[in-house]
Amino acid sequence: MLLVRDGPRVAGVAPLTLQRFGPVRMLGMLGKEPGDYWDVVAAPADRAAVSAAVAEELVHRRGEWDAGILSCLVPDSATADVLAGAGAGLRIMHRSAVACPAIVLPSTWDAYLAMLPRGRRGNLRRHLRRLDEGEVKFREVRDPGELPRALARRQELRQLQWDERGRSLNPVHRTDRFRAFLFKAVQALVPVGQARVWEFRFAGQTAGIYVNFVDSRSFYWHLGGFDPAHAAVGIGKIAIATGMRQSIEKGRARYDFTRGPEPHKTGTAPPTDKPRRSWWGVRGRARGPPSSARAARTRAERARPLGALRTVSAESISAEPMLAADRLVGRPAARPQAGSHGGQWHPHASAAGDESASPREVHDAPHHG
Repeated sequence: MLLVRDGPRVAGVAPLTLQRFGPVRMLGMLGKEPGDYWDVVAAPADRAAVSAAVAEELVHRRGEWDAGILSCLVPDSATADVLAGAGAGLRIMHRSAVACPAIVLPSTWDAYLAMLPRGRRGNLRRHLRRLDEGEVKFREVRDPGELPRALARRQELRQLQWDERGRSLNPVHRTDRFRAFLFKAVQALVPVGQARVWEFRFAGQTAGIYVNFVDSRSFYWHLGGFDPAHAAVGIGKIAIATGMRQSIEKGRARYDFTRGPEPHKTGTAPPTDKPRRSWWGVRGRARGPPSSARAARTRAERARPLGALRTVSAESISAEPMLAADRLVGRPAARPQAGSHGGQWHPHASAAGDESASPREVHDAPHHG
């Protein structure tokens, strides 16, 4: 785990894994698979500076790893470009993009409907009429005491939905461990308004439950399931349309379907962006062509991590002191006074729990003050 600090505070994190496959020491992404996106974690204004510090540290440690994979970077990520410009031996090779359809939302619901072909527009209106006229009941689950039951039912419905269609569901999604993880995430995010748990009822029964995520700018379609016995009702279409209509009413600018080119995503409106997929390595040390890296990546996605990278601690940053929580959730915050750190990064690398390593300077961090 690479940490970049602004004084005593963490300015950013690069969650990475280090694994060995035969002679190849492979860097991978903690949380991918099965996550939809990956990137360094930092407040938007500080992300380029954090990525630059991480890239310089990886170059500094180029003797400790041979190749690495970054995939599904967020659409406006600077990480791959920063790595490409890091020099000192890093070689970047871009692969084809992974489809993650997203829609730039207009300012009104009528304007969104006007984006659709006539047939799709009429179909969407017919489905929403079932909700608006009360044939389908909708409620948002906010009570913490109801969340375990709702998430358990969501998992049951999702399995039923996929099994009915004879499709292969990610085995992890069938496990109690995954449900417990999702519960912990939702339990933390529902109270602060960044997760939505929706229940749709039809004919007195729970017909579908969906879990999605939001921030001030975007709606992120995540995971849900509906009862295949009520497939003709179109609960999935109603859920998608509900998210779009609510997001437009809240002033969000983007509806993100996340990874996958399924027809129910690409048929809703023309997608507007895709994340990049990159393969990268160390010049003169990577021990195989891209085809070897692909094979190593496939094995890496199934393997157990062997460990984590050591910590980078930045004692100063040329950017202003960050208010991470406020920036990440998009809330307005009082602008802090710029620090007097002098425009240089001064990180030191140490093993976990070891503060004795000698410092070294990392220059030319971008300024965002």
